[in-house]
Amino acid sequence: MGIDPTRGFVAFPRGLTEWEWYTEPNTARLFFHLLLTANWQEKQWQGITIPPGELVTSQSQLAKQLGLSVRNVRTALEHLQVTGYLTVKTGSKYSVISINNYTSIVAGDRQSDRQVTGNRQATDNNLTIITNQQANKSSSAAQPPRTKTTTQPLVMEFENSIGKLNGKGKAELAEYADRLGNELVSTVIGRCADLGGRSWAYVRTALQEAEAGKYHSVEDYRKAHPVGSGRNRPVSRPEPGGNDFLTTPIEQSLKRLKKSTAKVLPPEGQRRQLLRRQREPELFHRQHL
Repeated sequence: MGIDPTRGFVAFPRGLTEWEWYTEPNTARLFFHLLLTANWQEKQWQGITIPPGELVTSQSQLAKQLGLSVRNVRTALEHLQVTGYLTVKTGSKYSVISINNYTSIVAGDRQSDRQVTGNRQATDNNLTIITNQQANKSSSAAQPPRTKTTTQPLVMEFENSIGKLNGKGKAELAEYADRLGNELVSTVIGRCADLGGRSWAYVRTALQEAEAGKYHSVEDYRKAHPVGSGRNRPVSRPEPGGNDFLTTPIEQSLKRLKKSTAKVLPPEGQRRQLLRRQREPELFHRQHL
């Protein structure tokens, strides 16, 4: 069975270790037991008023509670009576044991409790204040100082996709980033590059339009200005016809040259030129490309 702390506490003075009966096991144990079991407030028992510091018991009951013999209990009671710590009124069936100076012991106990409680409350309050101060300091240290929006990634994006940006343009770009946010400014730069913009004035005009449009999100801006409309457009090239895909580039060049010179050279000149092409096709290709 564990100790039940809800029944209250009894304070033992530190000087108890120098008490004359401290080294006598049965006597010390009996006195401690009486301190713990005595009434701490006035009670009525079978028509008798039992004041604080007294208890109704018997030698046999004490022996049973302490696991001692009745003789050991009687000897211990005699030790405490002779030295003035107890007063015992013996009856036919029970005894009334009074702990002398119990009031002073209880007063000291309550005073100690109040002092300990007050000290504990003061300590708890100090700990609370210190803890709150430390928490505030930790919170302040954990929060980095607020700074303006970092625009270096935007500057790099601008210079990679649009062109060189001077100091004034960087300052204006930072202002737009503060007002619109990096993500929206980056989207505007991407759209300008998509449309072929190559100057800060071009991008600034687009940012002014975005700011005037009061777009609440990048998605709204993209819906109104889809990215990709001007860049990477497909280029239409004529598909090779007939068996052109089987001919080499040199042969294709000879064929084109033949068509271009057919109208200016006489038949004999055309024949000699064709014979020479057949002998030195690569050299001819280098000279006429």
